[in-house]
Amino acid sequence: MKPLPLMLALLIPLAANAGVTEVKLKLPVKAKLALAGDEKIGIAPFIIGGGGERKNDRASKVDIQSEFQRYLKKQLTKSTKLNVVTVPATRLPGTDMKALEANRDYWKELGAKTGADYLVSGIIDFDINDKSGYRTEEYTSPADGRTFYRQVLVESTGFVFDIAIVVFSADTGEKVLEDNFRDFKEFDQRNYDELLGLFENLRSLEAQVVGLFIPQETSASRYVFTY
Repeated sequence: MKPLPLMLALLIPLAANAGVTEVKLKLPVKAKLALAGDEKIGIAPFIIGGGGERKNDRASKVDIQSEFQRYLKKQLTKSTKLNVVTVPATRLPGTDMKALEANRDYWKELGAKTGADYLVSGIIDFDINDKSGYRTEEYTSPADGRTFYRQVLVESTGFVFDIAIVVFSADTGEKVLEDNFRDFKEFDQRNYDELLGLFENLRSLEAQVVGLFIPQETSASRYVFTY
């Protein structure tokens, strides 16, 4: 057996020449709903948070029901091989998640009408908050170079998109999946366009929403030690 001092002497050159290489990997992420990939999906109406009665709220200017249904249909058609079937105008069996889950016959009947294998619904809440106020910031005078503090008016618009998506089996009427997504965006501008704000929210959530139905990829870093 080699003496300890000799072993340390042999390891020092190796440590000095050691390096670390960062490797970027693409890792698969399974879809949350187990599908073959060619099923028929029906997009049913969603419950709109706040009862849809916010007449003085700028968010009420956006037909969030139609916009999100159109968005979801486009994403599923573009990103998957799923067959998105048309759901006729229908009245949901309640105004909360418990009511949706409890009425299995409703989902079975809707599945029979549309030929869908699965039906998508849930609850959507979309809020807009215009804000204005003053903040203190440094200001350097170009005349004499002195620094002052001054009050500056700051205006912004915040958009919050909050959604619970549920998927029901058309065969049994049972809930087979539920997931929640939330996104907040703020822009340094008062009265920022309502529809543009909504689609900024949706763009941020796109991979998560589509990931309910098809596998996705995520990036991860791994470190390899080299000698």
